[in-house]
Amino acid sequence: MIGFIFRHPIAVFWAVLIHMVLFALLVIVPNNRADIIKVNLVSKVDKADKTELIKQKQPMKTFAVDSEQVILQLAKITQQEEAKLQQYKQLEKQSDTERKRLAIIKQEQKVAQKKLVQQQKNAEEAKQKAKVEQQKSEQAKRLAKIEKQKQIAQKKLTLEEKKKADKAKKETKLAEKKQQEAKNKAAEAKKEREKEELKAKQIALEVKKRSAEKKKLEAETLQVRLAKEQQEEEALLQKQLAEEDAEERRRAKVKEMQDLKSVYVSNISSTVRSNWRTRARISDKAECTLSITQTPEGKVTSVKVHSCNKFASDIFKKDAEKAVYRSQPLPKPPVEELFDRNINFIFKP
Repeated sequence: MIGFIFRHPIAVFWAVLIHMVLFALLVIVPNNRADIIKVNLVSKVDKADKTELIKQKQPMKTFAVDSEQVILQLAKITQQEEAKLQQYKQLEKQSDTERKRLAIIKQEQKVAQKKLVQQQKNAEEAKQKAKVEQQKSEQAKRLAKIEKQKQIAQKKLTLEEKKKADKAKKETKLAEKKQQEAKNKAAEAKKEREKEELKAKQIALEVKKRSAEKKKLEAETLQVRLAKEQQEEEALLQKQLAEEDAEERRRAKVKEMQDLKSVYVSNISSTVRSNWRTRARISDKAECTLSITQTPEGKVTSVKVHSCNKFASDIFKKDAEKAVYRSQPLPKPPVEELFDRNINFIFKP
């Protein structure tokens, strides 16, 4: 009932007003008159029979005129009420139509909002992909630079080895020449000694001279011995230099392999990071150590997430593990001998 009053306030107002008018007319007319006009009104009746007039006796002329005016007035009020009801229904119908139109507009706005969100998501994915491509390009440039530096170092090393070989060859020829000279001198000295022994009796007067020659010969022999010792020392020095060069080349090789191994692990880490996806809010400080076991073809056989800090949640660990499997096959090492089945690196978002 209350709901009906709120939905149709105008109709209720006119119905109350009509009842108040009828009540006033009944109070004004004396109750003891037998020829009073009785009027019976019903709030809800057919349009063809809105009022019913029952006359028991012929009323006086003055009261008849007043009753007809009241009936006409009531009919007029009823028509006005009906018109206002129709107008109210029309307004209510327009309100329903407007509400439906607003609902359609709201639904279209939701669809447009979803489309905008999807476009923004697509743009972000394209941006991330471009960033990954740029990182790959920069990585390729760094590898090319390392390879170029390696070639320059190898060329320089080859040139130095050639210079050292030429120097050693010259020193060897010089030592051989000195050795040959020493042999020649030793042969001459031997001949001289034999000649002097044969002529010992004849050169008694030349003892002093022979003694001087002997001292000279001894000095030359000493020089030959010293030359031989120097040659041996030089040969030993050459050997030490060769060993030092070999050790230096070995260290350079180890350093180069370490650098390439670092690049190899960095490539795997970058690939895993580019395939990392998550719907949760992850702290920028979160990090874990990933231990990966792989086949020579780059297929991941197992992943272990450990040594995480306090910012790494369980969702972060699971998404990191998924990122590793999503990155198969893993990048291959730049040198085949650098392949390692077990790879460890620190993963950050």
